Amino acid sequence: MPLADDLLEQAYHLANREPKKPKQASLRRAVSTAYYALFHRLISAATRRWKIAEQRPMLARFYEHGKMLNACNKQMGECTRFIEARPSPTAGPDLDCMIHLRTVSLAFAQAQQHRHTADYDIAKVWTRTEAIQIIDQVDAAFQSWAVIRDHKLAQAFLLSLLGNARGN
Repeated sequence: MPLADDLLEQAYHLANREPKKPKQASLRRAVSTAYYALFHRLISAATRRWKIAEQRPMLARFYEHGKMLNACNKQMGECTRFIEARPSPTAGPDLDCMIHLRTVSLAFAQAQQHRHTADYDIAKVWTRTEAIQIIDQVDAAFQSWAVIRDHKLAQAFLLSLLGNARGN
C-alpha cells in the first residue's frame, strides 16, 4: 500500500484509538497525519511519471508546503471562476475536473491549516468529530484525485505545486 494510503488509514486509526475518551495527542496526530496523507498523495502523483524511478524520491524533495499551499489557493480561485462562468456543455470533462480540483485544493489548504493548529496551538481542544471531519475531507480529496489524476488540468495542477514559473 502506498505511503499516502497508509497515512490516511493511520489518521482514522488515531482518531478512533481510544473508544470512550480520545486523548488530545491521538486527535492532534490524526489531524496532522491526514494532512501528510494528502501532501504525499499529490507528490507521489507528480513524481510517479518521472522516467528514472531512482530519482523520484529526490524530485519529491523539491516540493514545499508553502508553495503547494499557494498553488492550491490559486487553483481554488481558478476553479471557482471557471465553474461560476457556467461553461458550455462541451466543457463537460473540464468542468468535472475543475470541480474535483477544487475539492482537492480546498482540502489541502484546510488540512494544512488544521495541521498547524494541531501541531502548534496547545490551547485548542480537539473533538473526535472535528478530527474525523478533517480526515473525511482528505479522504474525499483522495477520491476526487482518483477520478481526475490523468486529466490534463490535473497534471498541470501537479506541476504548479512546485511554484510559479518564471515570468508568471
